Amino acid sequence: MKKVSIFRLYILVFLYALIANFAHPVTPTFIKNLGLHDYMFGLAFACMAFTNFLFSPFWSKMANKYGAGKVFALAFMGYGAMQLCFGLSTMEWQICLARMAGGFFISAISVAQLIYIIKNSSDSGKDLAILASLSAVVSPFGYLIGGFIGDFSVVGTFVIQSIGLILVGFLGLAILGDSETENTSFALSEINPLSHFIESKDLIKGFVLIFLIMVTVSSFASTCYEQCFNYYIKDQFNFPSSYNGILKAGVGFIALLANSLITIRLLKTNTFRTITYVFGLLFAMLLAVIFVDDMVPFIIVNVVFFGCNSIYLPLLQDMITKRNKDRSNEVVGLYNATKAIGMVVGSLFAGFIYASGPKLSFVFSALAFFICIFLSIVHAKKAGA
Repeated sequence: MKKVSIFRLYILVFLYALIANFAHPVTPTFIKNLGLHDYMFGLAFACMAFTNFLFSPFWSKMANKYGAGKVFALAFMGYGAMQLCFGLSTMEWQICLARMAGGFFISAISVAQLIYIIKNSSDSGKDLAILASLSAVVSPFGYLIGGFIGDFSVVGTFVIQSIGLILVGFLGLAILGDSETENTSFALSEINPLSHFIESKDLIKGFVLIFLIMVTVSSFASTCYEQCFNYYIKDQFNFPSSYNGILKAGVGFIALLANSLITIRLLKTNTFRTITYVFGLLFAMLLAVIFVDDMVPFIIVNVVFFGCNSIYLPLLQDMITKRNKDRSNEVVGLYNATKAIGMVVGSLFAGFIYASGPKLSFVFSALAFFICIFLSIVHAKKAGA
């Protein structure tokens, strides 16, 4: 029964990874068509990332109390409704509110699927890895489909996405079962997003502290770069949304190859030291991004960079299990929180710095990865690796 339930979750995650990415390639066009400030591409994402971070503890309690499967399915409906609000927005404050509300429900989806796996899987590590791979492979195809729909109608893309997400929610209610729930109450203090940092303050020192700083800085670098790139190719090259989707599909293929052929081998090495070279490669490639202006070589370098950028995350995650094994769950929580902080700051920075120079986000992303090179060296020494 549990295997059937997990397989059903795979189906829902597959559909979510596909449909949830319909709007991404059309968002830059959406912002340009409305004549909004350039910073909106970063601000809108930051609003979503902030509420995603803020409400994760809340949804963890709700999933345990009412059932992860039920929360997971209902969150699809809520997110679908908020994407429709996003697509129908015409003013900046409306977009921000819609994105914040969307982040509220995305947080539920992210947390509930993890809890569902933990409570229903006989091999949670394997199933979590399968879910991550499934999402990584399917997401680019969502970009591709959404990009081509956007060439016909930008608002129509949001409408189709909204309907699709709501239907997936109904499907989830119909096919997902739930394990036993916890009939307990919880206080507001228990869902404080900062409580995890306070409870683990004795752990946040030495190499763990360096590790968390490295996670934050690398998350900032990746988010700042990616948010700028999606808007840059529309603003500078006037690419239609279908081109954005095609590029993302190509990136997904390269990322799949990189993880299949390279990352698996790197995970067998001393990842504490290997990641230094990976950060060095990313820094060098961003230098090429900064100094290349012609469209074709610029796109080629960026697509390759995206593929290489997917390598360092599994290495960071691998480090979690190598030290403090008895408190790895706490480190996972801290890792997710600090990664979210990097996403919020990175997207905000990319949005507001764009007006001062379209490539400045690439410059600061390169600087952040350069800092990560030194952080990784210090981290490896302090961890005794």
